[in-house]
Amino acid sequence: MKRLCLEPLTRVEGHGRIELELENGRLSAARVALTESPRFFEGFLPGRPALEVPSLVCRICAICSGAHRVAAVRALEQAWQVDVPPVAARIRELLLLGGLIESHALHLFCLILPDLHAADSILALLRQDQRIARRGLALKAFGNQVQELAGGRVIHPINVEPGGVLFFPEPTALARLAEAAARWQDELPELLAVFGEAQRFPTAAAPVGRSLSLAFSGALSLSGERLRVAGLGDADAAHYGRFIQEQTLSYSHARRSLCQGAPLLAGALARANNGFHPPAPDAAGPTGIHANNWCQARELGQALAQVRTLAEHLSAEPREVSLRAAVRVGPGTGTGLVEAPRGLLIHHYGVDDLGRIAAVDILTPTAINQAAMEAQLLADLADVQDEAALSSAAERIVRAYDPCISCAVHVLRR
Repeated sequence: MKRLCLEPLTRVEGHGRIELELENGRLSAARVALTESPRFFEGFLPGRPALEVPSLVCRICAICSGAHRVAAVRALEQAWQVDVPPVAARIRELLLLGGLIESHALHLFCLILPDLHAADSILALLRQDQRIARRGLALKAFGNQVQELAGGRVIHPINVEPGGVLFFPEPTALARLAEAAARWQDELPELLAVFGEAQRFPTAAAPVGRSLSLAFSGALSLSGERLRVAGLGDADAAHYGRFIQEQTLSYSHARRSLCQGAPLLAGALARANNGFHPPAPDAAGPTGIHANNWCQARELGQALAQVRTLAEHLSAEPREVSLRAAVRVGPGTGTGLVEAPRGLLIHHYGVDDLGRIAAVDILTPTAINQAAMEAQLLADLADVQDEAALSSAAERIVRAYDPCISCAVHVLRR
């Protein structure tokens, strides 16, 4: 038996490695080890005042801080039976959309685009003055502008609190945001065309795993009350444990998630498979897990359209509109669901009668995808015998999931 260890993983967020075992020159086992230092949030949150949680958990990751904050707040609001004012819900949605635009642009243009041009990094493309690379970075910056306007700052937003939001974005800034989103809508098809060209991606087996997402009702919304598992139906957020079973691994700092003993799939491709518009890509686009990149590209168009609509509507709202409902801290249990850019994010909290955290569970899309990554490596690379080709293809497979390793490493061993 021969063992290949690909470390560090390149062009992903965080630290990890791929371990491949070969028997008689053929791949026999694959492991994806997420090795970044564990975050221990499930360990230190119990006993803390529940109102501190949103500000703490958004520090899990800078890229995903808005999604973590909104998921935590939604869980607490469910525990305390709080109904958020409609305008506050729309401002939160704007924040989540900004995060999706920024993150998808980062992944597609900085991490995937170099593969499509046989370049080592986006820096090589920028040195060549490649227009798509430059404009991709500008689109990423636009996503940050959306987050800053809706959240109060780009990283670790401050505007979202239990009950609603703290302040209304400046109306003239919202109007300018809508105009900028319209301009990006016009430019986007040219920038994204390369991600739909199947010949630029490896041939791949069918995606592994049951698609897991929010239960979409047809409208673009990145938060909700129900989840969907392909082939098994929908369920209320509180019942997520019926579909997702977690287990610790000896080689990874992230827990593995399974559904009835089989892998789960989260992310843009899973959203498309579960009824999120646009539908799953057709045969002309990339195949297998690489279709996740094409689904992300198509989601960018949707997100820009929604940003434009929300910004236009919000800019016309009266400034005296209600932004925050009353919150009565007390005992309860709640589960918040948010579609983070990389897939379904779940925050679950139990609060005691003194308003302190008694129980916490945080499931992130990269941890949910860990079993699928390993199974996909085996499915796609079973017939690849050249070791250099094996290593290169393995990294591209894991990269296609857009892993956010900082979010995933929550294992707590006792």
